[in-house]
Amino acid sequence: MKYIFWDIDGTLLLTGGAGVMAMIDVIKEHYFLKDFKFDKTLAGRTDSDIIRGAVLQIKGKFNAADAANLLIRYHMALPKHLPQCFGSLLYNVEETLKFFSDPANGYMNCLLTGNTKTGAKLKLAHYGIEEYFDFNRSAFGEMSEDRSQLAKILWQRFYSVDPTITPDQFIFVGDTPNDVKCANAIDAKCLIVLNGSSYSREDFEQVKPWKIIDHLPDDPSELKALFDEA
Repeated sequence: MKYIFWDIDGTLLLTGGAGVMAMIDVIKEHYFLKDFKFDKTLAGRTDSDIIRGAVLQIKGKFNAADAANLLIRYHMALPKHLPQCFGSLLYNVEETLKFFSDPANGYMNCLLTGNTKTGAKLKLAHYGIEEYFDFNRSAFGEMSEDRSQLAKILWQRFYSVDPTITPDQFIFVGDTPNDVKCANAIDAKCLIVLNGSSYSREDFEQVKPWKIIDHLPDDPSELKALFDEA
């Protein structure tokens, strides 16, 4: 069995900015601000890291209670924003997930995402693809602020159950250099899919992903053939 660890935003779907808008709204409400802009890119970061950065940006020091409160309020705000922002699944996503959900193909769809587990479920359910993933064999943004640490946590969990498992059984699929760094942290392979990414091929030269493709193929068996090589 091989395990595919999918990123969500920019890889499986685009929310049209729903997550960012929900976060900004709760930050403004919590701190009584008229306006707020993140001072760093959000792509490839975990929700817990984004919230920490926002608290530091506003207060100059981190407050765990504030961060926890903001995440709770974000989870409440996100369902309101998702239908308003007119996002969509990316090209061939549902067909691909359905294909790899068949155990006969020898793969399992899992997640490694900067989203919290609640945030991930809200987004995937909104776009009708929640059923395709094993959430128990996945890693989410509340487990660590450091995305690469998420891969190490996953590896430790899998290895504790099956000491014969190898990094070759893990394939990460993402759209940012941080996805590649995450896979590299455990010597696993990372496939970059560009059609939902804000990065170009040149942006990945330093991190060296295993493969880069423009979009998921029309025939999922072509992707399986690529994964079989890994």
